[in-house]
Amino acid sequence: MGRKIALIVDSDIGHRRWLRECTPKSFALWECESGGEAVRYINSLQPDLVLINVNVPSKNAFEVLDSVDHLPGVIFMSDHVQDAARAFEYQAIDYLVKPFSSARFLHALQRFEKSIESKRSIGTLYPNRIFVERGNRLISRSIAEVTHLKADKDYTWIHMKNGESYLSNLGIGHVERKLNPQIFIRIHRSYIVNLDFVMEMYRDAQRSFVTLVNGVEINVGRNYRSAIKELIF
Repeated sequence: MGRKIALIVDSDIGHRRWLRECTPKSFALWECESGGEAVRYINSLQPDLVLINVNVPSKNAFEVLDSVDHLPGVIFMSDHVQDAARAFEYQAIDYLVKPFSSARFLHALQRFEKSIESKRSIGTLYPNRIFVERGNRLISRSIAEVTHLKADKDYTWIHMKNGESYLSNLGIGHVERKLNPQIFIRIHRSYIVNLDFVMEMYRDAQRSFVTLVNGVEINVGRNYRSAIKELIF
């Protein structure tokens, strides 16, 4: 098995160098210093793990994760603990408060390795039902009834089979992590579709479109066409 790819995202070059020295040779390391760079690196490299300082320049860690197409394992780093709860909402492997020791860092890497082994042995569990807001109430809806999801800045519209729509206060990247990738696929920076509701795909001269059973047509983003091609037999 080849080395796992890890990306270090930190504006402190000295700390990046120290992390490199502490990381086992079983990882192939890349690094960058800003959130904007991190988005490009994550989308192109598709790393297995990202070690990211919460408050990196241009985009913070949460904005980075809401912007990327690839969903890596994430270890957060920060000078304080105040963002820890939010980090674990993003399925964090660990949250390291600076300064931390090499032993603490290696423990975080071990947690990452164990998470990989766990996913291989039992698979990832995904919810069958979700709770969505309606006024001051949370109502239960079947995930199987979701036809597609659409990003709206830092929020996400969840569209249902019966025509109802609900606004989530989570970004589309965060929502995507909660969905079964065997059923829900990202076909555009702003769209995720439920494959059970996809009726057809067609192309014009330069673009591709997906048509859902309810008649909704969605443009397939250029960077997402490979996901569709994987489904063609």
